Amino acid sequence: MNKTWQQTTRHKVSLQRRILGILACAVFCSLMALGAPQVQAVEQTSDSAAIARKLQLEGAKLQLQGNLAGAVEKYRESVALKPNPKLEDLIERLEPKVDGQKAETAVAPATDPAAPKPSPNIPSSVKVDTPEGQDPPVQVLTPPELDSSGAPVPPIAVTPPVVPRIPAGPEEELIYAFTDWFIHLFPAEDPEGDFSLQTNRQYTITKVGPEYEVVLDPFTLLIDNDDTLALGPLKFRLQPEGPDLLAVRMQLASSAPITSRGKEEALLTIGSQDFSALWNRQLMNFDAFDVNLGELAIEDVEKTGRLSLAQLIAKGGRTEQESGNWTEDIHCALKQLAFVEKTANFGIDSIEGQVVASGTNAKRFLELRTSMQEVLGRLDELSMEELKPLMGDIDEYMQLFNGYTSSADLKNFHLSSRDGVATLASITMRGGVEKEAATGKFIYSSDGQFNDFTFNENSSGKKQNPVSVVLHKIGLKGDGAMDALPPNLFAEIFAGVEEYQKLDPNEADKFAAERGYALGKKILSLFQRYSGEVSVHELLVANALPTPISLDKASVGAGFDVGDGQGGTIHTLVDYSGLKGLPLPPNSVPDAGRVHLELSQIPNLLNLISDPASLAQGNMDAIQGQVMMNGMGALMQSGLTLNLSDTFVNFPATKITLALLAKVNPSSQYMSTGTLNLALENPEELKRVLQTYSQDPGIEQAFGMLTALANRTEEGGKTVDRIDAKLDPQGKVIINGKDVTSMFFPEQAASGQGAAPAK
Repeated sequence: MNKTWQQTTRHKVSLQRRILGILACAVFCSLMALGAPQVQAVEQTSDSAAIARKLQLEGAKLQLQGNLAGAVEKYRESVALKPNPKLEDLIERLEPKVDGQKAETAVAPATDPAAPKPSPNIPSSVKVDTPEGQDPPVQVLTPPELDSSGAPVPPIAVTPPVVPRIPAGPEEELIYAFTDWFIHLFPAEDPEGDFSLQTNRQYTITKVGPEYEVVLDPFTLLIDNDDTLALGPLKFRLQPEGPDLLAVRMQLASSAPITSRGKEEALLTIGSQDFSALWNRQLMNFDAFDVNLGELAIEDVEKTGRLSLAQLIAKGGRTEQESGNWTEDIHCALKQLAFVEKTANFGIDSIEGQVVASGTNAKRFLELRTSMQEVLGRLDELSMEELKPLMGDIDEYMQLFNGYTSSADLKNFHLSSRDGVATLASITMRGGVEKEAATGKFIYSSDGQFNDFTFNENSSGKKQNPVSVVLHKIGLKGDGAMDALPPNLFAEIFAGVEEYQKLDPNEADKFAAERGYALGKKILSLFQRYSGEVSVHELLVANALPTPISLDKASVGAGFDVGDGQGGTIHTLVDYSGLKGLPLPPNSVPDAGRVHLELSQIPNLLNLISDPASLAQGNMDAIQGQVMMNGMGALMQSGLTLNLSDTFVNFPATKITLALLAKVNPSSQYMSTGTLNLALENPEELKRVLQTYSQDPGIEQAFGMLTALANRTEEGGKTVDRIDAKLDPQGKVIINGKDVTSMFFPEQAASGQGAAPAK
């Protein structure tokens, strides 16, 4: 790549992902102890994938020794068990070499048996140290063959052979346990993986004064097969503080090259670093950690752009009570993040975050978490037998988890480019989930704010009046609740899947419909309530239109609550005020408005299908019949109520206010009763406003009827027409105290009975 940072600013996705991914990897090593390892290396089991992997490794060793025919044979056996396009491509490239090797063998002169055997497929860049009596430590094999385009044959990732270890004592045994655990936080080297680690897994332990030292060299992160970040050598200084406690200090290389396809593109530098932690073998995790990195920077080799970070801090620890209840507290901070290049730059003063999680039975919880991460890391390879215990682990994990609280804060963001300058004073986010001790319910809450955003477009010869935007605040709120999880929910789901696979196809569909419908109802019934709101405060946009546009406040909210056996509720609220500046006729734009709608006493919709077998049969007529019959029955018994309250639309010189209450009532004449309250301020002005949008003659007729029915009064210098209407149980329509049923239902008025309304 010739201009990497320029490509970044031009939104070249591949390089942008690479640089950001590598930066994430750089800070990952400082955050490796955040109480929840993100990745786990996994030893393959005895299934076909494991056998294929073993055969691939055997082939790689043979190739390294120069036995290409044996290598190809092993590779073929491997791909027969598990398809591997890269390995198949390598086989195609090696086969001509095998034929050539056979021909050379046929005419080769006799050699001294004691002479060293040639290794034509070991590149000079690969160093192979062979301790006496041991197999060579196999590293990444990079065969020298080139394809037709001159590109090297893709390397094969090889797991090194296990070397027998003989710890000198309990302290070294503890150090081996920690170092192996740490290495297994990263996926083992894999040419097909998106992220993996290349390192020396046959490390040694050296005594240095009162401490021990372990050096992992190389320590290289492989990203997307093509990119690498060489952070090694990584050095540990370790000091046992008890049978199962180990004090840990760690140091990375002060500079780490970033390469793509073997070419160095950028360099990561670390000015200062301080890693310390206390590792607990019984929990296989850190009890506490403290990370402090200073003066980090990434700069491309052409020095066209530089990303820097003054300080990275990560601290955390776990406390445990005698009862087994535990709390994990993790805090992270980034200070003075900046990016500078020729056409743009941005900066952030600080980003801070904190998570506090809690639960019960610390040891078992961590065991489950580690086991689940290990299994999820190879989810696509798992058999049904291996998935089964995972479901039970998830059930147990959720029972032991009590909840968390979290916070995040960003301060002083700024961005400058050729287009203009943008700033954001701060972002604050708060949230959490808490399990109620008495009921087991999970209660969720969140609150966030984006404060004081500005954008000022740069002026130019073509644009003398640049656009500017000022926004004081965006607010986010949310809360909800979920019922206690059944103790065997995931195991029950898996049992259904397992049983489904054993059934005859004719029976399987019926079983899936019935069990799936039952499980679906069970899962949906867990969700008790949720509500959310987004609000905007004090917006001003200048020079985008002939006149500035301003908005004092706007908000949109919605939610639901299933209720406690009394019917559910859904609600929505739209509200705004202070809207000005739209290029429309004077006084014709509503400057404020609100709609508050609530639908309550909603019947349970999970019981509309009484015979799930209809789903399996695909009998839509039967399904529709069940939904109609069950839905109508539930509706008639529910008392479903629609309430439109505190609703209005306000224009500069007129206003509409509306309230509506309607309720299903099976004993009433028309199966419902209700009331309506309408007030029109300055109705003639309202008619003029509506006619600016439409010349429909129906507007004049509608206002004529409203005027005839309304009670007109003068209030505060304004003419106000009011209509207070109701539909009573007998089917009568009363407006402002007058029976006007004949205007709406003439047949009923003529008979004096509950006749059907006229169409």
